[in-house]
Order: sequence, then structure tokens, then C-alpha cells
Amino acid sequence: MAYLIAELHQRLAAMGLVSNEQFDFPITQSKLADALGLSVVHVNRVLPAFRTEGILDLKRRVVTLGDLEKIVELGGFDSLDNGTSP
Repeated sequence: MAYLIAELHQRLAAMGLVSNEQFDFPITQSKLADALGLSVVHVNRVLPAFRTEGILDLKRRVVTLGDLEKIVELGGFDSLDNGTSP
């Protein structure tokens, strides 16, 4: 889940669709679980944990990132646009 959020952040930022570390995320928790092969229960536990830790918040279909570096670390995402990505 963290990898997906980091990937979406990078791609949407490249298109100018991220503002104040927020972006639209019009996917229900159920659809997110299906897409990632996770249970809805797991998604419903992970998202509040992310919120509690200040990593991200998902409300009204908008993701607000509180700690992008932590999301990148948790997801093992290594393609942040730092001048070295293709």
C-alpha cells in the first residue's frame, strides 16, 4: 500500500496534480484492497495506523501525506524523482 501511494504521488506530482502534499484518491478501501490483493480488514487497520503515526491521512477521497520519506521507506519505493529516474 505504501509503495502504491509513493508511486501515485510521484506520477501525479509530475503532472502537477499534487498540492500541499495532497492528491485525489477516488478509490474506496474495498477497491484498494482488491487491487492490492489484501483484505478490506487489513486496509482498514493499516490506514488508521498510518494516520496515527502521521504518515498519511485518507479522507473524502483525498490523500494527505504527512511523511513522504516514511511512505517511501515502508514501501521500498526507490524511484523518487531526484534527477536519477528515467
